[in-house]
Amino acid sequence: MGVRETARRLVAGAAATLLTAGVLAGCGGDASRDRDDEAASPSPSPSTAPPTSTPELDAIAVIGHSGATGVDSDPDQPGINARENSWATGDNPAVRSIYQRLLATHPALAGHNHNEAQNGSDVSALPDQADLVMGEDPVPDVVFIQSLDNDIQCDGTDRQNLEPFAASLGDVIRRIVETAPTTQVYLVSQWATVEAYTSTIEKNPTAVAANTGTGECDVFGPDGRRRPAAMRRLQAIVDLYWSAMERTCAKIPRCLTDGGAMQAMVPRLADLTGDFNHLTVSGHRTFAELTWSALAADIRDRE
Repeated sequence: MGVRETARRLVAGAAATLLTAGVLAGCGGDASRDRDDEAASPSPSPSTAPPTSTPELDAIAVIGHSGATGVDSDPDQPGINARENSWATGDNPAVRSIYQRLLATHPALAGHNHNEAQNGSDVSALPDQADLVMGEDPVPDVVFIQSLDNDIQCDGTDRQNLEPFAASLGDVIRRIVETAPTTQVYLVSQWATVEAYTSTIEKNPTAVAANTGTGECDVFGPDGRRRPAAMRRLQAIVDLYWSAMERTCAKIPRCLTDGGAMQAMVPRLADLTGDFNHLTVSGHRTFAELTWSALAADIRDRE
């Protein structure tokens, strides 16, 4: 999540891990694409004809940060992306991703589940990701965006950062919906509140140690105890960014959000990978269940 990643990044320096329940879980990872990313996302080949926009729901995509790449979710390949486990576009039956759920009633969707999310990315990386997915044929009918986490600063500058963040996000959404006349954009919120995430990881000394510091958003202090003021501050920052995302989306046709549904997630330790910042297969399944429950009928019931 983004917040978690932010907090940890400030405390640990190089680590891309925020400390918020929401921020903490969605965004870990390197800013550069790992070798799985390199192989999975070649630049689109030149084409003489533009990609096809069809009336039926026959393609979906996800862009954003490592919350969507399935990174670290395969215990046999720690630290490596496992896109098959992604809550959005994965095809692992154990996850029951949004792709799999839509596929049950939209057979033309088979094989058109595009994932261009990038570990460690922030809003500035979304345009390139959007261009990649909108270059697919057929053009995605729905583009899910899981972002925010890595844009959180937790250094006193977040309020100043909101306007440029929202402007950049708005540009990306418009870039998508103006490419194809029927494509919808769906923004997902951060999973779990700061309180829920903290309550889960405080049961594990290793997780506590990984989320300890004295920065503005560090939820545990050097003594290993909770820092309530920092927890409230981090949650307030997450809420600020999400509100900005909702306001931005509301101004653009065919943009929808989950209404903050992912904040209701109460993770178990079994839902977190070894870095306590990403989701296991069971965590991705829970994410998919919550997203599906909140998914607008405009998407779920499309022909």
